[in-house]
Amino acid sequence: MPLPVWMRNAASLSASSPESSNRICKKGEATMKSLSKLALCLLLAMSLTVSAFAAQVPDSLVAENLNGQQRLVKTYTLSPEVDPDELKEEDFSYDGYLYAWAYTTKVEHPYLESKTVTETVTVNTAKNDLAQILAELSPSMPYEKDGFSGELALDHTTLSTEASGYTTKYSKTTETKVIGNLDRNDMSYVPATTVKNGKTLTLANVEWQVTGTALVGEALVPAQYQAVATYSASSSYQAATGYVTTAEYHGTVTSEGVDSITYTVVYTGSEIVPEKTHIWDNDSLAAPLLIIAAVLLCAGIAAAGLLLLRRRKNVYVYVPDSKPREYRLIAKFRVEPDSEVPAIDAGSLTLNPGDTVAVEVKKSLARHLAGREFTVSFPQSDHTYTIQASKHNDWHEFTVPAEEEQEAPV
Repeated sequence: MPLPVWMRNAASLSASSPESSNRICKKGEATMKSLSKLALCLLLAMSLTVSAFAAQVPDSLVAENLNGQQRLVKTYTLSPEVDPDELKEEDFSYDGYLYAWAYTTKVEHPYLESKTVTETVTVNTAKNDLAQILAELSPSMPYEKDGFSGELALDHTTLSTEASGYTTKYSKTTETKVIGNLDRNDMSYVPATTVKNGKTLTLANVEWQVTGTALVGEALVPAQYQAVATYSASSSYQAATGYVTTAEYHGTVTSEGVDSITYTVVYTGSEIVPEKTHIWDNDSLAAPLLIIAAVLLCAGIAAAGLLLLRRRKNVYVYVPDSKPREYRLIAKFRVEPDSEVPAIDAGSLTLNPGDTVAVEVKKSLARHLAGREFTVSFPQSDHTYTIQASKHNDWHEFTVPAEEEQEAPV
């Protein structure tokens, strides 16, 4: 490895005069101190970077002296899921001071979103009767979806009722007529048809009654009759078997919670008094080698930290737990924000068609995928939906799809 120019000049000048040699030595000592400080700063900066990659990256880092006390203040803005204990670091040195954790403060940043929603419900009744229909509909209903909650009210103007089905029924119409003052029981006196309520009825039966007699010889014989005629007609009609009513509920629902938390982590420092060391002795190459080793170490640490950050899981899969509205985490996945087709493969999970499953896309990924389709792949089929949230975690609950029917080969 070639020596720096100032080192070669120092070697040549030292042979010419003692004064020049002293000046070069002092210059060399000053330069070596600068190089040593540079190497120390590089190592410290990269150690802080690795710590940040392993945990969280601070928004700001401020070193200050407050009332005679040296402090280092780190500020983070993180999601509520992050454990603040992860921000605490072991004792470390920085810019000539040894720092130790003192305390942590936090400030929550809440969010409140609202939207108007409509839910449609249907009820079945035996009759098309408003009182009976309203008895089946609640005046209001609760709403709990996608992190939003609220109360929806029934809109009476949206009620729509129609028959759920029909059946054929039959009816019979009858009419009786009395035709009197007849001189004989002759069917010609009885009409074959009659009309009732616009419907034509046909003669079904005739009963003859004697209403008067006459003396013929010494015997009384019928002399006057009346006919009691019965007419009838059969008909069919379609009758509803029941009624189904569709109604809408309207209302404003809200989603509220903590969007992010600002943590202020304060460390107090004590000055480091360095021991006098001679890392440069005559023609030794210890200092340049130290710098090269520090740079290589920092590069390796940075690469490892970046790899850890890129492997962080950002999609969680849950299933319902034993208690209502409680869920159990069963798997974590990693999806890159720049994926052309964002998806996860749930084939390795123990899930059956019809099971309820929930997918939570973390905010760091949801803000890149908002409005895009996201696919959950199962062995039997896929489930695709659209990412809605952009400012908080996206929660989507669905049922594991059944196996798709395959077309028979021709």
